[in-house]
Amino acid sequence: MSQINIKINEDTDQLLSYIAQKRKITKSTLAKELLLENLQERILPVLLKEYEQGKIGLKKILHLTGIDADELLAKIVESDIECPITPEVDDYTTKFTEDLLKKTK
Repeated sequence: MSQINIKINEDTDQLLSYIAQKRKITKSTLAKELLLENLQERILPVLLKEYEQGKIGLKKILHLTGIDADELLAKIVESDIECPITPEVDDYTTKFTEDLLKKTK
């Protein structure tokens, strides 16, 4: 695990202290939660665009964001993103599925 240090102004420090005290957690735990939540909100649209362009896979998005698969798929549907499968792969998987279904009947 890595560590980062940041400087914040006095008002922000007091706000973090107040919220952390109310939640009975440390300021660093609160800061980490806030950072990760904000990072996820900001990075997910970028990653979804890369997914749509075929530059990144679902597994990598799940790993980078930490969200669960159902939530990710819901975001993809909500964003009206088409699966970036080439026609060749789509034809292959369609034929493979049809062959498999024939064998199971």
